Amino acid sequence: MERWTFLILADDAGEPSQIRMFLRAGDDPGSWPSLQVALDGSEVPLDQVQKDYEAPEWKAREIFVTGGATEDRWEALKDQLREAARNPV
Repeated sequence: MERWTFLILADDAGEPSQIRMFLRAGDDPGSWPSLQVALDGSEVPLDQVQKDYEAPEWKAREIFVTGGATEDRWEALKDQLREAARNPV
């Protein structure tokens, strides 16, 4: 069973602006495949900005799609992290 973490990052007005995604593969959180995306689906550099909150996948996906991205893009990002877990650097 896959274990995911979705952190919602807010803009200055407190509105969701980005999502940081982790595929919790293995025991070392530092090695978990991760990425960060804007709500339009474009990848942005992974940063250490404080999260606003952790969301369940259904809520993170809802925020993502409401922000202008697509369900297909969401699945592609998850596939990208799955691939990174299978082929660690």
